[in-house]
Amino acid sequence: MLILNPQHYYLLQQPWWGILIAFYLFLGGLGAMAFCISFYFWRQKGSQSLVVGGSLLGLIAVLIGTLFLILDLGHPERFYLVLLSPRLNPSSWIVIGSTLLSAFMLFAALFVAPMLRWFKWVPWAKSEAAIRAFGWLAFITGIGVAAYTGILIGIVFNIPFWNAPALPVIFMISALSTGLASLILLMLVVDREAHEIHVMAKTDGFVMIFELIVLSIFLLIRSYGPVAAIESVNTVLFGWLAPYFVGGVLLMGLAIPIMLIFGYEVKRPGVTAVTVISAIFVLVGGALLRYVVLEAGILQIPCCI
Repeated sequence: MLILNPQHYYLLQQPWWGILIAFYLFLGGLGAMAFCISFYFWRQKGSQSLVVGGSLLGLIAVLIGTLFLILDLGHPERFYLVLLSPRLNPSSWIVIGSTLLSAFMLFAALFVAPMLRWFKWVPWAKSEAAIRAFGWLAFITGIGVAAYTGILIGIVFNIPFWNAPALPVIFMISALSTGLASLILLMLVVDREAHEIHVMAKTDGFVMIFELIVLSIFLLIRSYGPVAAIESVNTVLFGWLAPYFVGGVLLMGLAIPIMLIFGYEVKRPGVTAVTVISAIFVLVGGALLRYVVLEAGILQIPCCI
């Protein structure tokens, strides 16, 4: 829908990035941070099931997210040209992002392979130095992948709601939160007695508080921004996206999990039902956050060009 704004701008809701990109942004950030958290616990000599399970979860989530990204292309069968075409600009964010995704999946696979009984034969299986090196490379590129999920849309300058330095930060914080929630659910299945569950739940509570603060500041600043940014904020808070954002992101994805974690999990650790509900709500809220941000994107185009 094209609208002629009194302040001499055409406002046009972006029609290009939809649900597939939202899934990529969600799974890419979740998977990258799930691996990074698992690698942290590997460095701390934590539960082997957490390290192996979390690494595989992160790798698979990023792989599936990348497939969603490829399917969103007009010609998905030509995705390989992103890295092979000699005419591409190596400094473009598309090439950088594709390189980060490829490198992360490669290094994460090399890190976790020796821990699986089917791959004990790999040459570096008995070299802790090599495994550590692959882990650090996957950790660094994983941070890059999580950040890229926000940078990817933050560089779209003619959509003011997206073009803000705080957006990549919000996506990074949300990726950390959803990564923790996914690992909590994983551990409740494979090893519910692991002490890391309580540690991750409490950590996620503080991460969500920080996310809520940054998200509020972002919306406040954008509400005084360009015309299209103001329209986006109004749509998110009071328009057709309000049920998804206010009810899905703020209430279900942040407020309720925070209350459950600090009201029950911290005081009475081991209440499995509470932990499961809060983790699921975090994941739903994280997915809805990406969807809302994409749908709220409004192009701001001068009408006299």
